[in-house]
Amino acid sequence: MNKKKLLKAMLLSMVLITAMPVTTMAQEEVQEEKDSKEEAPRRKKAAPQLLINGTNQSATFTIDASELPNGLPIQLTAPNGFTVTPATIPATAKKTTVKVTLNSTKSYTEGILIMRSGDIRKYVKIGGYGTALPAKDISKSPIYKGTDNKFEKTAGNGFAPTAKGYTVEFRTKANDMEKEFNAYFVDGLGNGLKANINSGEGQYDTGIALYCGSGKKGISNPFTSSEGGRKKFYNTDGLAHTYRFAVTPDQRMFIYRDGLPIDTVRLADYGTQPDFAVKNGEAVENLLRNPGFEGDFDTNKGSTDGFLTAIEGWNIAISDRYCSEQYLVKQELDNTTDFNNHILKLRPYKWSKSWGDPQIIQIVDVAPNETYTLSALARGGIKKKEGKLTGKIVISEMQDREKKAEAVISSNTFETYSLDYTTSANCKQLRIVLHTGGGGWGEDISPLEIDNVKLTGVSRKYAPKIGFENLSSDLEYFTYDLSGAYAPVQPQLDIVFK
Repeated sequence: MNKKKLLKAMLLSMVLITAMPVTTMAQEEVQEEKDSKEEAPRRKKAAPQLLINGTNQSATFTIDASELPNGLPIQLTAPNGFTVTPATIPATAKKTTVKVTLNSTKSYTEGILIMRSGDIRKYVKIGGYGTALPAKDISKSPIYKGTDNKFEKTAGNGFAPTAKGYTVEFRTKANDMEKEFNAYFVDGLGNGLKANINSGEGQYDTGIALYCGSGKKGISNPFTSSEGGRKKFYNTDGLAHTYRFAVTPDQRMFIYRDGLPIDTVRLADYGTQPDFAVKNGEAVENLLRNPGFEGDFDTNKGSTDGFLTAIEGWNIAISDRYCSEQYLVKQELDNTTDFNNHILKLRPYKWSKSWGDPQIIQIVDVAPNETYTLSALARGGIKKKEGKLTGKIVISEMQDREKKAEAVISSNTFETYSLDYTTSANCKQLRIVLHTGGGGWGEDISPLEIDNVKLTGVSRKYAPKIGFENLSSDLEYFTYDLSGAYAPVQPQLDIVFK
């Protein structure tokens, strides 16, 4: 059988056995209603061939590999948010059942399942609706009620998260600029962050923020983010408000205020606190999260060009697209990556003067007095008129950013760049920066394109803990539930027409 007929036969043999029918979307994105009035028309997407309804649910299909002429097994690769079994099918297997499982709690996840045998490939588009979090009131038995400025629990006295996820809740009043409340939590693998509650009176304060290393990123109020809104939470109203953070098994965090869903974020996108790590671990081949950019990501719902607003594991330093543009684009690098491989494309906006340089950053916990190696496959970031080199990969210390090293990208063809850096005696964290220079109006700079970023060196280990730092806010209670990730009971506003 020739290759053309074989591909046709493989397609015909791919039979859908079970796929749970979809009724309604399990969860809605918090901002979907707000954005629906503002977004531009989108290109119509093809429907998935395999659709799964529910987190941890599965669907199956069969594949016949008995007529493969090359005698090579089929390798199956699932997209982010899914797993597939088996991962390998023998070349002579007949009607093998393939099971695809949705692991993500995201409202909707989609991607391409790749089946490959040498140069023969087959693709199945899959999609899945995540299960809504169950509702539960956890306020009746608070872990803490009091007036202390600090509170903490560790694994030894009660905080030991499991694979089921957990829920954190507190009620406090932070109604002026002198009042703030910081809650923090981390598990034994280093998944965690610190959240900040503030009055919202500061120029860049929105009322709720998440720390990324030493910096803060504000959470916008989805109910006041439409045209003319200030995107702030009204914590200056003199009332106490209830905040809930529900951490799911796939390390996604659902944020609620007074029972209302505010946002959903990935813990991996936010740098840990320097005191989360407790001791040195082993040397690790790669300490970075999502180093190949094949993980989860978010795009601007109002655009059709794939403009990124968030990348798993990385912090987009400047979110203004008229300054910094960032995309994930498909790029086949060699015969092992397939054309579904993604690379990061980073460039300044061409038709306005840039007020800051495009930068993608990841914060990594490291050991003092140790040598780390940063490498990446990269090209571009070159001003076409002058030939000035603006693209670079950078290592800098969080505790002292003047201590740093960088490698400048010098070609518009892909090359591997590498640099070594030895941390100082006081260093706890490194900033890994993918950077390209900003430009002026109409300035032509080739995009900086990067893949396969790697940071090699001594890892750090973690111990679970949860607690808070209360900076004069009026705390009513603080509690957590380790039995799972729960949504609060939704407040109701009923309208009756007579």
